Amino acid sequence: MLFKNVLVPYDESEHAKSALHIALGMVGDDSTATVHVLAIVATGAFTSPTLTGNAFDDLSYLSDPDRTESDDIMGALVHRARTDMEGTVDDALDGATCKVVVTAGVASSPVEGIAEYVESHGIDLVVMGRRGLGALRGMLGSVSFGVLRSVDVPVLTVK
Repeated sequence: MLFKNVLVPYDESEHAKSALHIALGMVGDDSTATVHVLAIVATGAFTSPTLTGNAFDDLSYLSDPDRTESDDIMGALVHRARTDMEGTVDDALDGATCKVVVTAGVASSPVEGIAEYVESHGIDLVVMGRRGLGALRGMLGSVSFGVLRSVDVPVLTVK
């Protein structure tokens, strides 16, 4: 099976950086393949209808005069996450010819955001860190475990 549409959830952890390198190593020399690098900003305590569902890179709500302070905060967090990822991806490319899409979005949880992205973008493989930031040493992280249970495509977890 050839993978052409690969997702790398990214949270700035060393495991996520390893996942990015592995994904680029797998499909980087295929100019018809796409590697999606995705950061999810969890809404957490924020509650606003503009912050949930299909919010990937859609910052149009920032021009809405009815926006709330939480909208401004989430917009800034999404922008920061995307900017941070772009630098990391540029460093990791190492001559890859595949298309790379860097995206940040908002969801109620990282697992839900990743699962939504997989479904809405036709992803055929998820390559992700086994543990993210703050996970207990030696255990499969709660996000990677949740993604394994939530998507219908292969998930490769890496250290």
